[in-house]
Order: sequence, then structure tokens, then C-alpha cells
Amino acid sequence: MPDIFVERHKIRKTAAKINEQLPIENTSDKSLLSPLSQKVHIFSSFCKNPSDIFFKNQEPNEKVLLFIRKHMITNIKWVTISVFFLIFPFFAVPLASLLSIPLFSFPAMYLIFFLLFYYLLAAAYIYVNFITWYFNISFVTNIRVVDIDFSNLIYKNIAATKLSLVQDVSFDQIGVIPTFFDYGDVLVQTAGTMENFDFESSPQPENVVHIVHQLIGKHGTV
Repeated sequence: MPDIFVERHKIRKTAAKINEQLPIENTSDKSLLSPLSQKVHIFSSFCKNPSDIFFKNQEPNEKVLLFIRKHMITNIKWVTISVFFLIFPFFAVPLASLLSIPLFSFPAMYLIFFLLFYYLLAAAYIYVNFITWYFNISFVTNIRVVDIDFSNLIYKNIAATKLSLVQDVSFDQIGVIPTFFDYGDVLVQTAGTMENFDFESSPQPENVVHIVHQLIGKHGTV
């Protein structure tokens, strides 16, 4: 799994070191480094100036300015399917009686084993979907843009680029639901043949674009 969080005592030590070494002029907008930092909770999808996010290979003078995860509303599909899976066995008995299926003609041990196996699959489905949402994150620091793609327990890809290599940033917000809940896809375009970054279903996409544009203005483009 991505090495994002570190032990609490290391967080305090690293945070103090960063605060000592990071001058305000590292960004053109002092509000981005405001002392009004926020904590990232388990269901957080958007956070400016997170106070408790540190990652592997973070530079001493590097500070996370923006934490992004897919909007919570994007989980509604698999959550609905999960609820259906969890309550379906309660309707299986009357459904079997309606279809004249001799459900209780099977030995009780077989039925118990099948029920346990069924809920094991349901739990696995919920777990995989949750951690896929939880660990697919992006964040912007005062030095670079980092994107972590995590899928199905076996695939992890971490991509990063310096802000000085970012040429443009834009967003798409198509449809009633994305507009109502204020989320969309943010595209960070990099120089030359380097890989572009796509923050899918990012909350407050316009705000994200505004913040990255300010950072680009400070570092310049190539």
C-alpha cells in the first residue's frame, strides 16, 4: 500500500522541521501556507493545508498544500450494490417459497456454509471498493504534483512531476450530478512527452485549478 502516513511522533518532528525551513515566499499566495491547517479524516475528499499528511521521499522544505480524493458521492454505486448483497439473504426464503424451491431440503450445515461464503464474498467486495477509493489520491505540494493510482490490491502506480514542468491545468464538469455536488475531472498538462495528470471526480475542481494556477505562476512554465 502507498506509504503516505507515518508515525505520529515522526509527523510532529517532520512538521516542525518543515515549518522552520519553509519560507513564506515559496508561493505567490500566502493563503496557501496559512496556519489555518486542516486534518484529513478517513472520509475526507478535499483538504487545503493538511496538517497530518506526509509521504515517503518528501523533501525537507516540501509542504503538502492540497489533498484530493474522489468525491464521496462517487461511492454511491458500489455502496448500493453492497447493501443489496447484504439484505438479499433475508428475502431468499420467501422468494424460494414463491418459486417452489425446496431450500430447506438441504442439510443445515450446507446452508450455513453457503451463507458464510456468501457474506465473505460480500465483505471482500466492500473492502476492495473502499480501499480502492481510499488509496486513490492526489496531492499538490509547493514543489510538485503527485498522483497515486491504487486498484484491486495488486496494482499501484505513483507518478509525480515538478510544478515547473506543468504547462496548464483545466477541469471538466459535465452533467447534473457533478454540477450539483461540485466535482469534476481536473487535467494537469505537463511539458513535452511527459505524462499528464488526471484527478478524476475531484471535489471543488475550480478551486483546485485556481490553486495550481497560482503555484504555476510562481514556478513558471517551460
